[in-house]
Amino acid sequence: MPVARSRQAVSVELFGGNMNPAGEVEHEPRSGAARKTQRIVNAALQVFLDTGYGAATVDAIASAAGVSKATIYTRFASKEALFAAVIERECLACSKRMAVVEQAPALELSQALREIADMLLDIILLPRNLAIQRLVIAELPRFPELGRTFYDRGPAITLKNLANFVRARVARGELRVADPAVAAQHFISLLRGDIQWRALMEQMAVSDTARRAARERTVGVFIQLYGAPPDVARP
Repeated sequence: MPVARSRQAVSVELFGGNMNPAGEVEHEPRSGAARKTQRIVNAALQVFLDTGYGAATVDAIASAAGVSKATIYTRFASKEALFAAVIERECLACSKRMAVVEQAPALELSQALREIADMLLDIILLPRNLAIQRLVIAELPRFPELGRTFYDRGPAITLKNLANFVRARVARGELRVADPAVAAQHFISLLRGDIQWRALMEQMAVSDTARRAARERTVGVFIQLYGAPPDVARP
């Protein structure tokens, strides 16, 4: 079996795209090798969603991508590595949009939090991401490693990025937080409320009104919990 290329090399090919307004990554790989890697990951996602992780085979993914198994194995060491690449790509939009907020220190705290809330809701409620979560939940009893991969390559990265934002705003005197990681967990938990569960289990579209209500509730409660008094916050 050909030796799989390094994760860094594959990541360079996977993560070079732009985002559309819905928060989805629109990839524009520059090289033929990058386009082929993208095609493999696209095919893997579709096969996983169509058949489930357990029933999915590298043969089926290769056929859907129009490549050989050998080509896949030069990029990904296993089916689990392919799944990890799918999750990493889906989380790229979240990381990129978070970076935009982090790099805009002039943004007033409540507005920055609203931007983050909108971004997280875009990711949480994206139909494709909901389908991936259903897949992970369904396959968890037989493939517990999927849960670890999903968390490590998805929610854990989002929490880390959000904690970094909180830490930066603490340094500016805008927030009073003893543990930024815990504060990040609180923000995301407040935001999800029952919206994510209803979208996940009932497969219902969430209205713009419900999204706005979740955002405003989350930002209001978070600032009430962690906001520094006006006389403490730095100019």
